[in-house]
Amino acid sequence: MAGTRRAIEVATTAVRDVVRAVVPVECPGCGALDVRWCDTCAAVWWEPPLRSEQLAPRLDVEGRAPFPVWAPATLAGPAHGFIAAWKDAGRRDLDAVLADAMRRSAAAVAPALAAIPTRLTVVDVPSRPGARRRRGRDLAALLASAAVEGLGDGGLPGVKHRRVVRLAHGEQRGGSARRRWSGMSAAVTSAPVPQGEAVVLVDDVMTTGATLAACLRSLEGRGVPVVGAIVLAVADAGRATATSGLG
Repeated sequence: MAGTRRAIEVATTAVRDVVRAVVPVECPGCGALDVRWCDTCAAVWWEPPLRSEQLAPRLDVEGRAPFPVWAPATLAGPAHGFIAAWKDAGRRDLDAVLADAMRRSAAAVAPALAAIPTRLTVVDVPSRPGARRRRGRDLAALLASAAVEGLGDGGLPGVKHRRVVRLAHGEQRGGSARRRWSGMSAAVTSAPVPQGEAVVLVDDVMTTGATLAACLRSLEGRGVPVVGAIVLAVADAGRATATSGLG
């Protein structure tokens, strides 16, 4: 049964790739036809990463100040189009664009992390297994690898990528803010990290911050310090407030 399901998924991915080869491509940011992306829309990924934890109403963890979150883009306009096409429309050609954006962001963040007196390790916030199968590739691992390279570019060589965070079966990262807040902590588990290492979390998007906060609780519950997170995009202040039920 599992083999049949996997064969169907592989065939579906192959058909989708063939269709894209004959159907005109368009810029995911503005919809311009016959270009993979236009320079104007792609320019959002060349912005320097900014501290963005204040835009996440669910990032607070009791007894702990919000940890820094850096992001080069806001989840609106062209950036939203790029992320949606990359995650949900199978635009594999965007892998390099967004991996490069993560690498540049990590390189820019590296000096701020250099003063931490422990070894750093990158931990990605994983997609659900069903999402990985549907997309045909592991986007979380792609971003984590890019972050490791970027930290090295920024003067922090030897950073490792560890897969220690797990999402429980049935967890819905795209659910409502209320559901995410109430159920996320129980849905996230983590494995041990070698003693003497501190974690930098990596994710594609931060909306309410509930997922990152749950990862922090799980890791620090094991005695593993979390020193920050790097994401591709954050929800803008208006969207974060609206989806969190605040204000």
